Amino acid sequence: MKKKISGLLILLIVYLIAALIGVLYFIAMRKYGLNVLVSVLLADMLATIFVWLMGILFKTSSVYDPYWSLQTFVIYVSLVSYFNNWNLGTILVLVAIIIYSIRLTGNFIIGFDSLSYVDWRYKMLKEKSGKLYQLVNLFGICMFPTLVVYAASVPLMIYAEIGVFSPLNIIGLAVVIGGVVLELISDMQMKKFISIRKDRSEIINIGLWKYSRHPNYLGEIMIWFGFAFILIFSYPVYWYYLAGAVINLLMFLFISIPMEEKHLLEYKPGIIDYQKSTSMLLLLPRKRQKAAGE
Repeated sequence: MKKKISGLLILLIVYLIAALIGVLYFIAMRKYGLNVLVSVLLADMLATIFVWLMGILFKTSSVYDPYWSLQTFVIYVSLVSYFNNWNLGTILVLVAIIIYSIRLTGNFIIGFDSLSYVDWRYKMLKEKSGKLYQLVNLFGICMFPTLVVYAASVPLMIYAEIGVFSPLNIIGLAVVIGGVVLELISDMQMKKFISIRKDRSEIINIGLWKYSRHPNYLGEIMIWFGFAFILIFSYPVYWYYLAGAVINLLMFLFISIPMEEKHLLEYKPGIIDYQKSTSMLLLLPRKRQKAAGE
C-alpha cells in the first residue's frame, strides 16, 4: 500500500508540473499571436515530453498512463478560463469531461500498485525495439496517443471559445455519458469474470462481453464522437472536426484491437472461436457456430 500511495503522489506531482508547463507555454505563445489550436498542440507536446522524461527518470513508461484521461480536462478548463466563456453550455461539457476523466483515472488508480508496474504492451515494444526503445517510448507510447487525443479534443477546444448552450448539446452529452456508462459496466463485468474464472485461458462470456469483444473500447469511441457532436450539432459549419473522432476510431480498429487480440491468442486459444461468434465492437447477437459436418 505504501508503494501505491507514494507512486500516486509522485504521479500527481509530475502531472501538476506538466500541466503548469503546458499552460505557461500556451500563454507565452499567445503573446506572439500564434493560432490557438497550434499553441495548444505545442504546449500539449511539450507536456508530453516532460512526462516522457519523468518516465525515464523513474524507469517506467507507465508514468504516461494517466495522460490520456487528464489531457482533455486540463486543456478544456484552461481554454474556457482563457476565453472567459463560462456559461451553461461550457459548464455542462466540463461536467461530462470530469465524469469521463474520473472513470478512466479511477480505473487506472484501482489497477495501479506501484511505479514498478509496466503494461504488457510496453514490455513487448521494449523487447522488439532494443536500444531504440526510448525513441519508441517517446513517439509510440507517449506522443502518438497525445496527438490522437488532441485531434479528438479539437471540437472541445473550439466549443470552449465560442460555445453557448443549445438543446442540441444534449444529444452529444447523452452519447458521452452513454459511452462512460458502457465502459463502467464493461469494467465491472470484466473484474467479476476475473474473480470467478478458474483459469487464465478462459474466455469471458458474461454481460456485454457476450455481444461485443471490446465493449469498453466501444464506450471510448462513443465518448469522442459525443464530444464532437456537442460542437457539430450546434455549429454544423465545423463538421470537419469530426475527423479527430474518426482517427481515434481507426486507432482502435487497426492498432489497439489487433494488438490486444494477438496478445490474447498467446494464452487463450479459444479466442479464435470467440472472434467468429462475437462482434468486434458493436453490441450484436452472437453468431451460431456451425457444427462439424454442416
